[in-house]
Amino acid sequence: MEKKDYIALLPLDENGNNQDGEVWFYRYSENPDDPNEEPELGYIEDDEEYEKVTDAFDEYLDNCEFDELIDE
Repeated sequence: MEKKDYIALLPLDENGNNQDGEVWFYRYSENPDDPNEEPELGYIEDDEEYEKVTDAFDEYLDNCEFDELIDE
């Protein structure tokens, strides 16, 4: 989104389930000069940016569900 990468993480309980549907969003970046370097996650502190990320994620999920319906 807007030339930045983000990642969505699902927190899981001790049984490997996400019962409450909670999703955590972070900025995601990799070092293009060193592919072996660990990627970095950063907090999204700006409310407007966070809202855009959640909207993009919702749209992505909607498109996935639509694609699944067409494949059937």
